[in-house]
Amino acid sequence: MEAQWMELTKWISPDDLVFLSAEERHWLGEVFSRFSGFPNLDQIWSLIDDVWKIFGCDPEVMDERISAFYSHPVWLLNGLFIEQHLESLANREEFSNWVAKQAPQRVADFGGGFGTLARMIGQKLRDITVEVIEPHPHPLAIARAEKTPNVRYQKKLIEQYDVIVATDVFEHVFDPLQLVYDTAQCLCIGGKYLIANCFFPVILCHLPQTFHLRYSWDAAMKAMGLDPSDKVAYGRAYIRRGELNLEAARQVERYSIAMWQYNRFLPGRLARPMTRVLLFLLNRGAKP
Repeated sequence: MEAQWMELTKWISPDDLVFLSAEERHWLGEVFSRFSGFPNLDQIWSLIDDVWKIFGCDPEVMDERISAFYSHPVWLLNGLFIEQHLESLANREEFSNWVAKQAPQRVADFGGGFGTLARMIGQKLRDITVEVIEPHPHPLAIARAEKTPNVRYQKKLIEQYDVIVATDVFEHVFDPLQLVYDTAQCLCIGGKYLIANCFFPVILCHLPQTFHLRYSWDAAMKAMGLDPSDKVAYGRAYIRRGELNLEAARQVERYSIAMWQYNRFLPGRLARPMTRVLLFLLNRGAKP
């Protein structure tokens, strides 16, 4: 136990440790002792999968097992890991630089977790409001956000935003299109929604029912009324042009699911353009 504690204090400052529960300290101490510090990315993913299996999570069932999974200290570890992982920080630097160029007055980081990206945006745009939308933020995340005065946590989106950001969110949810539709209602007309997805089986909590969207996401967003715009790191910005149309996006989704049984076996360089062409033809044929 003492060895684990010593290893823990090498990586987390005493000021931060006061925000961790005894359970979190114990679990993190075991992890840091096991890996002699922070795990690498593959090890983080393996730890996340281990927790998914421990709780017996079912990708088809949203119940208390999923809630317990996302409350586990592995997500605290993931947040801490991001802040010392060069590739993760580089992506967030690109995202935050893009947001700064938009000169927004109000920004929401939806599903922003530990708040790293929101704090980076807040530090670059000190005269704006940045909200991290997270229903159950960790006390350490809140404490770090408080050091950037214009960044705060909120449980839900409130009123209108110039920019909404959602990175690595929609591959974790049962109905991504419904969630985009609901959250984009809080985006100003002409506002931009920066979305970065990973519809691949990298970890078990990337739900397989979303994987077909890896080739059809842009088409679904456009059908909904969010026009694909700037490519930013591994994400893309979408501009809200007016009223949103969920049913049009659902039509793309239905076509996408039907095509997935075939294109899932093709390499991306073939499946992606083939999906785009077929969606274009199907959508044109569906119009009266």
